[in-house]
Amino acid sequence: MSQVLKLEIDSQLSNTTLVAMAVRGVCAMTTLSPVEINRLELCLVEIVNNAIEHAYENEAGHPVEVCINLDKTMMNISVSDWGQSIPDDVMQNKTEMVVDPEHPEAWLCSGRGLHIVNKLMDQVTYESNQDKNSFIMKKELRH
Repeated sequence: MSQVLKLEIDSQLSNTTLVAMAVRGVCAMTTLSPVEINRLELCLVEIVNNAIEHAYENEAGHPVEVCINLDKTMMNISVSDWGQSIPDDVMQNKTEMVVDPEHPEAWLCSGRGLHIVNKLMDQVTYESNQDKNSFIMKKELRH
């Protein structure tokens, strides 16, 4: 039997703290290590921040919905907004970004978040249907 937590926040960056605390609470019910929990929290906060900053252009007063679905083997997390969608080419380029750790001066100030999320999560998808955009992340739970 799966457990579901739905949370809706207003599109303000200060509200990401609530999302981070909620996912930590759910993760406490799993076999994820402290390092994996930190990584999962990082990914979720990054995607929520992206929704606020890019979909809503940092404008307060819009909903950001987080849904965490937990079963015995998988944690599914979706972050949804009703703002501007991520263009297909941006999604493709960000997930395939190559970062050279030997040359940090070449790193972009922004744009690394989707690449990091893609590397840390087991599966990442993005859907835009009608007016709703959903970024879906999956993390396997090992026993």
